[in-house]
Order: sequence, then structure tokens, then C-alpha cells
Amino acid sequence: MTKLHCLIRGSVRALSLLLALVVAGAIFWDPTRFAARTSSLEIWQGFLLMWAVCAGFVHGVGFQPRSLFWRLFFAPLPAIVILIAGVIYLLR
Repeated sequence: MTKLHCLIRGSVRALSLLLALVVAGAIFWDPTRFAARTSSLEIWQGFLLMWAVCAGFVHGVGFQPRSLFWRLFFAPLPAIVILIAGVIYLLR
């Protein structure tokens, strides 16, 4: 691998972990902001956000599942997109 590839890959992992930490911290700090009855989020959006936090941690710490099913389940790209949307939701 080239140095640029390693730098980009490490940066994406760090971004994934940072976003997962921020959203997980926000969920723990103020759960009413993400609860279905006390926020504008639907219940499926809360589940999706928690999945994204889990996938962000899995990718961010560098764990690579062996099974194709789990690799697809914890795919980092959709998780990062959802985590960015979660951070935008936090900031508004």
C-alpha cells in the first residue's frame, strides 16, 4: 500500500470512531433527544442511529469481521453517512 492510501484509510477510521463517540456520548448524555416519544425521530431512526454507532466503533477500532455477512452488516460507508446526519441533527 502506498503512504497516501494508508493515510486516507487511517483518517477514515479515525473519523468513523470520532463520529461514533460523539453520537454515542450524545445518546447517553440526553436520551430524551433521541427517544421516539420526546423527539422528532421515529423509532426506526433511533435503531438506525444505534446501528451506525456500533458499525462506527467496529470500523474505527480496526476490527474486520471474517464472514461476508458481518462485513456487509457493519459496512462503514453507510454508517459514516448516518453518523454525519446524526451529528447534524445534534447541532440543530
